[in-house]
Amino acid sequence: MENYWKYIESIADDIMNEREHWDEDCLQDVIHEHCDGSQLVIYYSQAHDFIKWLGYGMQSYAEDMVADCYGGEYLGYDKQASLIAYFALEKMLSEELQERLSKEEEAA
Repeated sequence: MENYWKYIESIADDIMNEREHWDEDCLQDVIHEHCDGSQLVIYYSQAHDFIKWLGYGMQSYAEDMVADCYGGEYLGYDKQASLIAYFALEKMLSEELQERLSKEEEAA
């Protein structure tokens, strides 16, 4: 997958289109569901490719989240990559959705 931003934007589009089924209080749960089922998280090779694409700051953030949530224990190369991809995707998608919701609020 060449353009991960387009992929993230398409997930954000889907979530915004499902707006009638969620409110901001459960937005994090909706984000979790989409990230947990993402091909970037499920398929190890895609997780590895996504991690290579990430900038240093985002990769470092995701690695820290894995360490915080899993006590620094090594989970295996592929599982580790899948979790790093999950936390990076979750943060990027959250930021994209917060930006969209802020723009919506400003326009109202």
